[in-house]
Amino acid sequence: MKKISPLLIGTSLIFITATGFADSSSTSTDLKSNWTCSTNASSSSVSSDKDADKQMSQNAKSAEEAFDFASKNCRDCTKITCETSNNSTY
Repeated sequence: MKKISPLLIGTSLIFITATGFADSSSTSTDLKSNWTCSTNASSSSVSSDKDADKQMSQNAKSAEEAFDFASKNCRDCTKITCETSNNSTY
């Protein structure tokens, strides 16, 4: 019993500390604006594909709209990368 008590107290302190760190991150990512998504699709000589690639990289939208646009213009891509205007990649 003497060995179990310090172990329980130590474990409790770890959980309390971890919870404190989790609660202190009050910033949340805004999903409604400032998102751009890009694909790893190969280069295209078709003007509509070039325009779509340019629009993906230059026009910030909501996360949902940006991802939807990228997925519709994916062509032969295997990866879609989205980031916020503060360059956080998701």
